[in-house]
Amino acid sequence: MLFKMILDGSGEDERPIVRGFLKHLIAGFAVGLLVGAVGLFMVIAAFGNLKLDMPILFIAAMMLQFGPIGGLVGVGIYLSRITDRSRADDEEEDGPGGGTKVRVEAAASTHKAPPRLQAAIAS
Repeated sequence: MLFKMILDGSGEDERPIVRGFLKHLIAGFAVGLLVGAVGLFMVIAAFGNLKLDMPILFIAAMMLQFGPIGGLVGVGIYLSRITDRSRADDEEEDGPGGGTKVRVEAAASTHKAPPRLQAAIAS
């Protein structure tokens, strides 16, 4: 229902972006659940000789904690794909960018420096 509301709220030109965003969110969540299930299986296999009386809520929590993290990773992958990183079209970057240090060279002046005064020698 929430995804339907997000799709209905998007414009025609935004709809493909929102669809891809939601697909990657769901796929990432599913992969996160899969990783959580594998992790749970590994924990149970490692402690196979022990008698584990784990409540079902603990098992579900172990699996579900990886779901949102996987969803965020999926969204991050999608956003890195749709972000335009090419700078060949940028006309604004003529000089050095921020954070660069450029040596400032003073232009040669046409007038001479004033003469230096020397202290008088007492005799």
